[in-house]
Amino acid sequence: MEGLLNDILNRVKEHPDQMNSCHKLMNYYIPTMLKLVEAYAEYDKVKVPGQDIINAKDEIEKTLDTINEAFVQLLNRLFQDSVWDVTADAKVLKTMLQQEGLAEDDLNNNKPIYGGAEQ
Repeated sequence: MEGLLNDILNRVKEHPDQMNSCHKLMNYYIPTMLKLVEAYAEYDKVKVPGQDIINAKDEIEKTLDTINEAFVQLLNRLFQDSVWDVTADAKVLKTMLQQEGLAEDDLNNNKPIYGGAEQ
Protein backbone atom coordinates (compact mmCIF):
# COMPACT_ATOMS: atom_id res chain seq x y z
CA MET A 1 0.00 0.00 0.00
CA GLU A 2 2.88 2.33 0.76
CA GLY A 3 4.28 1.73 -2.70
CA LEU A 4 0.92 2.52 -4.28
CA LEU A 5 0.65 5.77 -2.34
CA ASN A 6 4.16 6.73 -3.39
CA ASP A 7 3.29 6.01 -7.03
CA ILE A 8 0.08 8.05 -6.78
CA LEU A 9 1.80 11.00 -5.10
CA ASN A 10 4.71 10.89 -7.56
CA ARG A 11 2.27 10.91 -10.48
CA VAL A 12 0.45 13.94 -9.05
CA LYS A 13 3.79 15.64 -8.36
CA GLU A 14 4.78 15.13 -12.01
CA HIS A 15 1.30 16.11 -13.26
CA PRO A 16 -0.17 18.69 -10.86
CA ASP A 17 -3.21 19.07 -13.12
CA GLN A 18 -4.37 15.71 -11.73
CA MET A 19 -4.49 16.98 -8.16
CA ASN A 20 -8.28 17.29 -8.31
CA SER A 21 -8.45 13.51 -8.76
CA CYS A 22 -6.73 13.11 -5.39
CA HIS A 23 -8.78 15.50 -3.27
CA LYS A 24 -10.64 12.74 -1.39
CA LEU A 25 -7.46 10.70 -1.17
CA MET A 26 -5.65 13.46 0.68
CA ASN A 27 -8.51 14.74 2.81
CA TYR A 28 -10.35 11.56 3.73
CA TYR A 29 -8.93 8.25 2.53
CA ILE A 30 -5.39 8.61 3.84
CA PRO A 31 -6.35 10.07 7.24
CA THR A 32 -9.03 7.40 7.74
CA MET A 33 -6.68 4.66 6.61
CA LEU A 34 -4.06 5.86 9.10
CA LYS A 35 -6.67 5.87 11.86
CA LEU A 36 -7.55 2.26 11.04
CA VAL A 37 -3.92 1.17 10.94
CA GLU A 38 -3.23 2.83 14.29
CA ALA A 39 -6.28 1.16 15.84
CA TYR A 40 -5.20 -2.20 14.43
CA ALA A 41 -1.73 -1.77 15.90
CA GLU A 42 -3.27 -0.94 19.28
CA TYR A 43 -5.62 -3.94 19.16
CA ASP A 44 -2.79 -6.18 18.06
CA LYS A 45 -0.96 -5.46 21.34
CA VAL A 46 -3.79 -6.94 23.41
CA LYS A 47 -2.52 -10.28 24.72
CA VAL A 48 -5.96 -11.87 25.17
CA PRO A 49 -8.35 -10.03 22.87
CA GLY A 50 -12.09 -10.35 23.26
CA GLN A 51 -14.44 -11.05 20.40
CA ASP A 52 -15.07 -7.35 19.77
CA ILE A 53 -11.37 -6.70 19.22
CA ILE A 54 -11.03 -9.78 17.01
CA ASN A 55 -14.03 -8.65 14.94
CA ALA A 56 -12.67 -5.12 14.69
CA LYS A 57 -9.30 -6.41 13.48
CA ASP A 58 -11.00 -8.59 10.87
CA GLU A 59 -13.04 -5.63 9.65
CA ILE A 60 -9.95 -3.43 9.47
CA GLU A 61 -8.09 -6.10 7.46
CA LYS A 62 -10.97 -6.36 4.97
CA THR A 63 -11.20 -2.58 4.73
CA LEU A 64 -7.48 -2.25 4.09
CA ASP A 65 -7.76 -4.80 1.28
CA THR A 66 -10.56 -2.70 -0.22
CA ILE A 67 -8.49 0.47 0.17
CA ASN A 68 -5.56 -1.22 -1.56
CA GLU A 69 -7.75 -2.19 -4.52
CA ALA A 70 -9.15 1.35 -4.66
CA PHE A 71 -5.64 2.84 -4.71
CA VAL A 72 -4.75 0.58 -7.65
CA GLN A 73 -7.82 1.88 -9.48
CA LEU A 74 -6.93 5.49 -8.66
CA LEU A 75 -3.38 5.01 -9.92
CA ASN A 76 -4.71 3.49 -13.14
CA ARG A 77 -7.05 6.47 -13.59
CA LEU A 78 -4.15 8.87 -13.15
CA PHE A 79 -2.38 7.16 -16.05
CA GLN A 80 -5.52 6.65 -18.18
CA ASP A 81 -5.08 9.63 -20.52
CA SER A 82 -1.42 8.82 -21.00
CA VAL A 83 -2.19 5.16 -21.70
CA TRP A 84 -4.86 6.08 -24.26
CA ASP A 85 -2.49 8.47 -26.03
CA VAL A 86 0.37 5.97 -26.15
CA THR A 87 -1.89 3.12 -27.25
CA ALA A 88 -3.38 5.22 -30.04
CA ASP A 89 0.10 6.34 -31.16
CA ALA A 90 1.32 2.73 -31.17
CA LYS A 91 -1.65 1.55 -33.27
CA VAL A 92 -1.25 4.36 -35.79
CA LEU A 93 2.50 3.74 -36.10
CA LYS A 94 1.96 0.00 -36.55
CA THR A 95 -0.67 0.61 -39.25
CA MET A 96 1.60 3.04 -41.09
CA LEU A 97 4.51 0.58 -40.99
CA GLN A 98 2.25 -2.20 -42.27
CA GLN A 99 0.98 0.01 -45.09
CA GLU A 100 4.55 0.75 -46.11
CA GLY A 101 5.38 -2.96 -46.06
CA LEU A 102 7.81 -2.42 -43.22
CA ALA A 103 5.93 -4.52 -40.69
CA GLU A 104 3.90 -7.70 -40.75
CA ASP A 105 0.15 -7.43 -41.16
CA ASP A 106 -1.50 -9.34 -38.32
CA LEU A 107 -4.77 -9.71 -40.23
CA ASN A 108 -3.34 -11.05 -43.50
CA ASN A 109 -1.22 -14.03 -42.47
CA ASN A 110 1.64 -11.87 -41.25
CA LYS A 111 2.55 -10.76 -44.77
CA PRO A 112 3.24 -7.12 -45.56
CA ILE A 113 0.20 -5.29 -46.97
CA TYR A 114 2.09 -4.12 -50.01
CA GLY A 115 5.50 -3.16 -51.23
CA GLY A 116 7.43 -5.53 -49.05
CA ALA A 117 9.29 -8.62 -50.11
CA GLU A 118 7.90 -11.90 -48.86
CA GLN A 119 10.25 -13.99 -46.79
